[in-house]
Amino acid sequence: SVNHHKTRIMRQGNRQHLAGVVVNRKLSIRRRELELLEAILTNCVRHDPASQNRDNHPRFREHLEGRIGFVEMVSSEKGQRLRRIFDTIRWDV
Repeated sequence: SVNHHKTRIMRQGNRQHLAGVVVNRKLSIRRRELELLEAILTNCVRHDPASQNRDNHPRFREHLEGRIGFVEMVSSEKGQRLRRIFDTIRWDV
C-alpha cells in the first residue's frame, strides 16, 4: 500500500527529483552534485587524491568510480567528461 506521508506532488514549475535524479523533461543529475564531483576530481588531479578524501572513505578510488558510474548511467555525455578527468588522476602519489 502507498504510504501517503512519504509521497508528494511535484508540479511542473519545480524541480522534480527522485532518488537523486532530476526527472523534469529529461533525466539529469542535480547541478550541485555534478559541480561538487567535478571539483573533487579536478582537485585530485591538481593536488593528490588523499587531500580530497575528507570523509575518510577506505576505498576512495572505488567510491569516486561509483559516483561517476551513477552519472554515466543517467547521462553518458556528462559521465564521459567526468571519466576523462578521473583517468588523469595519479593514484600512486
